[in-house]
Amino acid sequence: MGNELGTIIEDKLREKGWSVSRFTVESGISAELIATLIGPAQLPCMPDERTLSSLAKALGLTYRELVVAAAVACGLPKNQEGEPTFVLRFVTNQELVNELRRRLMRGRQTADPQQRRMAHLALMQSALAVDSEAEAS
Repeated sequence: MGNELGTIIEDKLREKGWSVSRFTVESGISAELIATLIGPAQLPCMPDERTLSSLAKALGLTYRELVVAAAVACGLPKNQEGEPTFVLRFVTNQELVNELRRRLMRGRQTADPQQRRMAHLALMQSALAVDSEAEAS
């Protein structure tokens, strides 16, 4: 069973009649990276901005759609409207980090290029901190 982002990618490829090799040409994303996005049941970390932008352009989807799908693929649950959700009563540290990522990504939508770079840097630092905590455990 794949993840939310992988399901969207696979559905769009079927809809377009594209193979993975055709998709790599259209998107400029390596087959290995596509496999890491489609394969696992949950993504270990949020894909970077360039990857999500390339996916959005090649698949004819909005960047926001793919950010939401990637957030869900990273483990953030969805509400009835299909948006990632967050409940403070039952949070773990990982869920707090995931919510921070989601909010940073949402803020990037309306930010100027410098603010977008800063938000992306914050996302990457957050992901690295979580990775180092996981390795320490």
